[in-house]
Amino acid sequence: MASPPAESTDETGFDEQALYRVVRSAVEDAILGVLGTLLLLGIAAFFVWLGGAMVVSAAEAGLTAGLGFGIVFLLFGLYLGATTLDLVPPLGEWF
Repeated sequence: MASPPAESTDETGFDEQALYRVVRSAVEDAILGVLGTLLLLGIAAFFVWLGGAMVVSAAEAGLTAGLGFGIVFLLFGLYLGATTLDLVPPLGEWF
């Protein structure tokens, strides 16, 4: 891990150590944001896959309850993915 630069200021009052702390914090937040987004998209993809598999298997077997659960899982996965990518507002903002 890189160490912060030695504290120095030039004639303009520019503090390199304060800039280092701000940039490090911003990069850390950005990396955590990307990881969180990828995790949520992975969970959404799982629900879409699970719902799609349930819909197909229930349609072949003629089960209406399985078809209903599959559609719910499929729609939840699509909504979670769309919300993660900011395509639709979160449910809390609707009310």
